[in-house]
Amino acid sequence: MIKKIYLLPSILILSAGTAQADGLYISGKVGASTLGHTIERNIGTTTLPVQDTSGVSSVTETGVSLGIGVGYTFDINEMLFVGGEAFYNYENASTRNINSVLVTDIDLEHTYGGRFIAGAHVTDKFSLYAHAGATVLDFDINNSYTFAPPVREASSHEVAFSYGLGADYKLDDNVSVFAEFTQIKDVGFTPIPEVAGGTGRINPNDLDLGRISLGVKYSF
Repeated sequence: MIKKIYLLPSILILSAGTAQADGLYISGKVGASTLGHTIERNIGTTTLPVQDTSGVSSVTETGVSLGIGVGYTFDINEMLFVGGEAFYNYENASTRNINSVLVTDIDLEHTYGGRFIAGAHVTDKFSLYAHAGATVLDFDINNSYTFAPPVREASSHEVAFSYGLGADYKLDDNVSVFAEFTQIKDVGFTPIPEVAGGTGRINPNDLDLGRISLGVKYSF
């Protein structure tokens, strides 16, 4: 067995694996996606028929993620490899953030994008890699109030920088299994303007997303 070492950076997103041979691959994965939502709310001098306060509120919830990916890798030398990948993930993560009287529900529906992968062959079967890229978050927003309607809905698509680490173990010449971590931080988005009190106020909102995945990759 030939010992190999790696170090890596990257830029795209989904499931991927090792690069012990150049070529095209497809992959599938299942994961746990943890969605975080933060609202910073300042009511100013607005008055409502109920007690209302300013403040920052944050929530996190975890849901199931299913993903597929298509990519290509090639060896730079016996130790290092690089590659690119396009991916799509079905997401089932949602949060409810209650900031005083404002209630905001976020439902993450899909994530997709591309990434660059760079890694090292630790052995002839085991590889480590890093990835980084661009991910689109596709989610729905629902605003309501604790004391009464109205309820308002909207959809949003935000592009974010994603990054993470992974490990891949080769079962045979074509099939490998992998484990992967992906992180997305501080994704700002424009929420639904508040309607209570006729303010039209737009509060700063941020999303975070972390995912741990297990998957299988087939190399052609």
